[in-house]
Amino acid sequence: MKLIITLFAGLLLMAACTSTKTSTASSKTKVTPAGDWDYSIKETPEGDFAGIMTVTQQETAYSAKLNANGYDLPFEKFTWDEANQEVTGELYYSGTSVLFSAKLVGEEMNGTMSAGGMEFPFKATRKK
Repeated sequence: MKLIITLFAGLLLMAACTSTKTSTASSKTKVTPAGDWDYSIKETPEGDFAGIMTVTQQETAYSAKLNANGYDLPFEKFTWDEANQEVTGELYYSGTSVLFSAKLVGEEMNGTMSAGGMEFPFKATRKK
């Protein structure tokens, strides 16, 4: 009887000290830039801009547009590099080519918009 109690107590102690590791790989959702994002572009010659960036996915291709004050500005090119978690693109604003590059980290994108040799900070947060 004493042996059974000792064995049972030892098993309880071992069970309490072990960690249970759950597999996050199977429950992890695939991160993509698809969705709506609250964005801001700072320090441009025309002031700061803010609005909603909408990124849509059609199979493996992506498209995007910026919306501010009811006006849509579509990206001519928009790509998602899953391995580096980076989005890049190009759009035209007032006839000027604007290049876009940002890293996606969790629910945020941080990067730059550049035109005419100038760079402007870009930040976006995924809308819930």
